[in-house]
Amino acid sequence: MKKPIDTLIEEIATECGGTVSVAVRNIENAGDIFVNDSKVMSSASIIKVPMLLEALRQARDGTLNLDQEVELTDAHRVRGSGVLRYLHTGIRLTIADLLWLMIVVSDNSATNIVMDVISIDNVNSLLRSLGYTQTALQRKMYDWDAIEKGLDNVCTAGEIADLLVRIARKEAVGRKWDDMALDMLSHQQETSRLGLLLPSQAKLANKTGSREGIYHDCGIVAGPGFRYSIAVLTSEARSPGDAHLAIAHISRAVYDHFAAQGSS
Repeated sequence: MKKPIDTLIEEIATECGGTVSVAVRNIENAGDIFVNDSKVMSSASIIKVPMLLEALRQARDGTLNLDQEVELTDAHRVRGSGVLRYLHTGIRLTIADLLWLMIVVSDNSATNIVMDVISIDNVNSLLRSLGYTQTALQRKMYDWDAIEKGLDNVCTAGEIADLLVRIARKEAVGRKWDDMALDMLSHQQETSRLGLLLPSQAKLANKTGSREGIYHDCGIVAGPGFRYSIAVLTSEARSPGDAHLAIAHISRAVYDHFAAQGSS
């Protein structure tokens, strides 16, 4: 007898070790899955998704010009993912350029510049207006003073999966702007977690998050005749490889589950 999908996910999570949180939400001809999905966890770069939406909301409302240019200074450079910290001082980039870098290569320097422009408080106001009470932006990337004070960026798998549904249905910021967000997510360079084991016909638009002991991925997955959002958050797995493989196996199990529903 075939195992229920939540049981299969829980078995993969146990093998991974640590904490695993999974949320799947229906977009079209799929379904919802809840496995520890209300657990508040450090978001790592997953928090860049609501940041993107707030920037697009400001552009929609006319308070932010995506063609506005920012000049890169040495003070903008921070560690971690991305390419901007390797580029020469004085290069000028538009806000749109910075958003693409923030999402597609998870550029931390670009992220911090965007945060200065749109403000932390505005990102949290957007989240609260959409009904999300657990996801919060509280500090910049690699802000050691904030980290020492115990401030962290946090989210739940459930709220992130729900937010992705809003993007897919054009209900987050609005059709043109949600399409722009989806386009950026669909050009994500890191697809080897949720996308690793998906069949070639699957389409993925996603955003990963990583820091020591924390490996996440969230995205919108489309198969033949069905579509869903998924967020898989992991913390303190046995190893980074175990976390990556757990995300990949959970992703494939969910995909196969909905594909089988459609063919039955």
